Amino acid sequence: MTFVEARNAIVSGLETHIGRPVVLSDQIAGRPEFPYCYYSVLTPRTSNHAFGLHEVVGDEEQGYRHIRSEPVEATMSFTFCGQNREAEDGSYIYGEDEALDLAEKGHGFFLLNGHCIPVGSEDIVIRNVGSVAGRSGFVVEDTVRRYGFDVRLAYVRTDEMPTTTVLGARTPGNAHQ
Repeated sequence: MTFVEARNAIVSGLETHIGRPVVLSDQIAGRPEFPYCYYSVLTPRTSNHAFGLHEVVGDEEQGYRHIRSEPVEATMSFTFCGQNREAEDGSYIYGEDEALDLAEKGHGFFLLNGHCIPVGSEDIVIRNVGSVAGRSGFVVEDTVRRYGFDVRLAYVRTDEMPTTTVLGARTPGNAHQ
């Protein structure tokens, strides 16, 4: 599995769970309607630099592939945003409550059904879920209220490339001569 595959599974699952958009931070795109969540990748791959598991798979018809797998970790940060505003029905929405409620719901995703996320035949394991903390920043009059937390996850990174074998090597004569 690659980090992109792991990230996409996590973002998709979280978005489904909270029922609101989950977008990448610091991108040139329109901001979604409040409330929403944005994420950033703090470390896409932390390895203990193990040699990993190496294997050659395949056959002569399909070709051979060299596969290397190793356990790695990544850290992602999630921030949930709300803003004080009037609702369409005339009631008032408090951004503080909205952001905190959404952050708690997102936190629950990782603590409950997101603790082990299947991706095909592999799994993403949630190693640590940080505490929900305030992340608000003040702008003159309008304040976007923010709460967030960091998540450390583990998965098995797999790299592969075409290779050849010496299984069918033919040497003329006696190799010892």
